[in-house]
Amino acid sequence: MTADSISAKPTPDLAFISQHLFTAILWVDDELAIIWLNAQAEQLLAVSSGRLLGQSILTLLAPEELKLKDSPMIDKEDGNEKIRSLTERFTQAKNYQQPFIDHDHITNTPLNGNLALSIDYSVTPVIYEQQSYFIIEMWGKDRQSRISEEQRQQQQYVVARHMLRSVAHEIKNPLAGIRGAAQLLQRQFIKFSESSFNTHAADTDHPSLISTLSSNPDNNRQKTAEKLRSYTDIIISETDRLTQLIAQFLGSNQLPNWQSLNVHEPLEHVLALIIHQYPQITLQRDYDLSLPELFADKDQLIQVFLNLINNACESMTEFAQTLPHHASLESSVLASNITSFDTNSDYQPILHIQTRVVFQHTISGQQHKQVLQVTITDNGSGIDSDIIGQIFFPMVTSRALGTGLGLSIVQDIISRHHGMIDVSSIQSQRVDSNHPRLNNSQTRFTLYLPFHQPIAEN
Repeated sequence: MTADSISAKPTPDLAFISQHLFTAILWVDDELAIIWLNAQAEQLLAVSSGRLLGQSILTLLAPEELKLKDSPMIDKEDGNEKIRSLTERFTQAKNYQQPFIDHDHITNTPLNGNLALSIDYSVTPVIYEQQSYFIIEMWGKDRQSRISEEQRQQQQYVVARHMLRSVAHEIKNPLAGIRGAAQLLQRQFIKFSESSFNTHAADTDHPSLISTLSSNPDNNRQKTAEKLRSYTDIIISETDRLTQLIAQFLGSNQLPNWQSLNVHEPLEHVLALIIHQYPQITLQRDYDLSLPELFADKDQLIQVFLNLINNACESMTEFAQTLPHHASLESSVLASNITSFDTNSDYQPILHIQTRVVFQHTISGQQHKQVLQVTITDNGSGIDSDIIGQIFFPMVTSRALGTGLGLSIVQDIISRHHGMIDVSSIQSQRVDSNHPRLNNSQTRFTLYLPFHQPIAEN
């Protein structure tokens, strides 16, 4: 192969390659303005390219320096030592063509709602077409920890699910025997009652005496049989309840009915069922109407959204019922200043539902170019931090009236769709001990579903 034939091959488009990397990349000019970034940078920073282009890189990495442009040196707290500002580090890197790396950096910018992110980043100075630029690479530490935590929780869930199903199978068969024995016993009570009454009727020639025997508690065996029959009814009904509970543990064996659908259809179907039951809740929709079609089981998605939205509404309803109680506890303490007393009567339950496309997302070790993200957020009482790590396990619930099975079913369905579900929660707390107002509480369930199912396509 000649050198001419090698050089004749087309040069790869580096911008195209950068868009398919797992690493977030930003292209910055010598004035520290962002002039290009790839899709992974948008995903990591949760900011669109339209908002980032033209912004100073200091807005992301050192926003405090934008307020201190005239102070290249920043005092440390002790007032004795000096540290170089990030601007100066960029200048040194350009002058000496020396890259540098910063670890465990926390970004906090108003561009993404002051979302705190832990990242590692590197800065590489380059000369391109006789102009100085910087290549900035970012790696999200939160992403790595999220993937590790997801894998750990998935392993725990599989083990717990397997153990519960094994126990459920062992319980299911004896329950059938108990129910059958109770039914036979019930039939014997009925026969005993009828035969006893017929025997008394045959031995008595006077109808008035039959009436007397029937009204006498000591001789009324029919009432005794009815009481015993009520006991067997309890055994049968409780056995049926346990059998139904075991069926929920075991889950459905029915294969998913894969079909192409718009995710907003099952969402709106569930909202039509639920929202009229809770007229006091404010519903906020934030839909991306340009979403691609999703390959999924519509009925199973309805079950998922029904459980999550119903849990959110019940959580806010239960939380609202506790607020007057808090106010009454504080009323005696603040009786002397009743005019300034501010109760929680202004609490407004809000259900927020958002749909988005997420790029370059990892689910169970599988990297997807794009996945569907559905976020369901409520401002109820929140989930206790002690149980949030096990909230998807069966029989674990944060609500007083919860059964602990709904989220386990949700997790099972999402796993069948090769997706994942994440939860975060901030519990409401008192601002101070002398004021009943609670700060903003929030619980957010985030679903990630691939748009295509490999099993369904094959």
